[in-house]
Amino acid sequence: MTVNERSTSRRRAGSARTRTPGVRSGGALLATALAVTLTACGGTKDSAGAPKTSGDGPSGTLRVGTNQQFDDWDTVNKQNSTFSSLVYEPLMSVAPDGFTLKPQLATSWKETPERIELTLRSGVVFHDGTPFDAAAVVKNLERVKSSPSQYRSQLDAVKTITAVDATHVRIDLKQAAPSLINNLARLGMFMVSPKALADGTWKTKPAGTGPWAFDAAKTTKGLRTAVKAFDKYYDKKSVGPANVEITQINDPDSLYNALRAGQLDVVWTTPPLASRADKEGLKSTWFPSVLWHLQMYDTEGVFKDKKYRQAICHAMNPQDYIDAALGGKGKTHLQRIPEGQPGYDAALGGYPFDLAKAKKLLSEAGSAPKSFTLISYDTQRTIAELFRSQMEKIGIEVELELPNFPQFLSTYQNGKYPASILSDGSRSGAYDYYNRKFAPTAPGNPLKAQYPELTAAAEEGLAAKTPDARETAWKKMSKIVNDEALDCGYFDYSGFWAYNPKKVDNIVSTTNDVAVFRYKDAKIVG
Repeated sequence: MTVNERSTSRRRAGSARTRTPGVRSGGALLATALAVTLTACGGTKDSAGAPKTSGDGPSGTLRVGTNQQFDDWDTVNKQNSTFSSLVYEPLMSVAPDGFTLKPQLATSWKETPERIELTLRSGVVFHDGTPFDAAAVVKNLERVKSSPSQYRSQLDAVKTITAVDATHVRIDLKQAAPSLINNLARLGMFMVSPKALADGTWKTKPAGTGPWAFDAAKTTKGLRTAVKAFDKYYDKKSVGPANVEITQINDPDSLYNALRAGQLDVVWTTPPLASRADKEGLKSTWFPSVLWHLQMYDTEGVFKDKKYRQAICHAMNPQDYIDAALGGKGKTHLQRIPEGQPGYDAALGGYPFDLAKAKKLLSEAGSAPKSFTLISYDTQRTIAELFRSQMEKIGIEVELELPNFPQFLSTYQNGKYPASILSDGSRSGAYDYYNRKFAPTAPGNPLKAQYPELTAAAEEGLAAKTPDARETAWKKMSKIVNDEALDCGYFDYSGFWAYNPKKVDNIVSTTNDVAVFRYKDAKIVG
């Protein structure tokens, strides 16, 4: 399950205190201390020592501030690509809309229910000099397939992976795998040098094919991670910065103060600080990072009654969450599948906020529970408390448990908790949705609830012989979820960046890609 780890900040998103410019605070003092460290490390100047603008390829240094903590360069144990996307690349890339696929290491692909055929880019090398070829792809996909990670199940339909020749890979399938192409472009499927994998060095000395290579000399453990232009990158003209430095600061106020002081160029931020940036000569940008919704895990216990589920869904008002926690930036949605993806059905009405209907449905639910526990985490208190307040209005008491984020990650799927408000993964098609949330082994189904109608629809889709028949099955799946109120309360959990327009431009994010922006597209302007 993909989780937005911006939660590592010490205060909840949307609650950072706004301070008068020039007034020193704990955050400002921390930023001052940071300035000393950055200066000592040479991080407040252009480390490249090259012109900052060029039409011929990478130039200048992009200095990013984040609340994400770096641990290692492994690719199959991460919740986001804040650091890994600097050095690694997938077979396909994802456009900013979050689902359109574009060529990357694979220049083309062909998909049938029986197999997937990939044509690879030639002339690509890993940072350690190892050639990128079909054998490297086989090695990487076999590694994911055998790893005890959240990405392993994405390759369950794969029977064999074969290097046909140096630039062609054939993936033979046990059954149709409608989500596999999409997943090959996602987190967890980054290509790592086979030599680094064999040597066991990839976690500390990454060797990918990305536009930048790890710069150990300019990296300070626990503070800053640095990368430098890879001189053998196959598409230098597409890369903006020659160097990227990511500084780790847990506190959003301190990040913002470092931006104001000129120590950083782009920082992750909160809605109030994004608004402040726009008023203080800086700029901000936001994007729908992930789709959040109510996760009703215990549909065979607490949420067994359909009318009880429907009542809860109608009592939710996700717009309240957007307004209170996200500065009004974001949209609500009436179904999980986005328009343009398999299984989207414009005819589905969803569960719009309707308090009167919610009360009526609850009265018809009879002996349904009058209380349940919702687990979230400390920095999402605003959303959790709003949900509790909304349920109180129809007579349901919600007990909140709000551990810190690491504790939350280690406990929310242990089978103890019936519900949370969270994302279950990327906004892709119906089969991927089923595998992430409703399948017996789905990561979003910790209580192993059974959904026989959904399973039958999924099997129907996999067995379909034509695109129309498959789409009919996926729409059937979406209708079951809607009619049975198995999922609801959808809203964009937006991400925010603040930046100095005198230093950088073109800060573009990808929908569903949390805690990161498209570093490659950024332009150094001053």
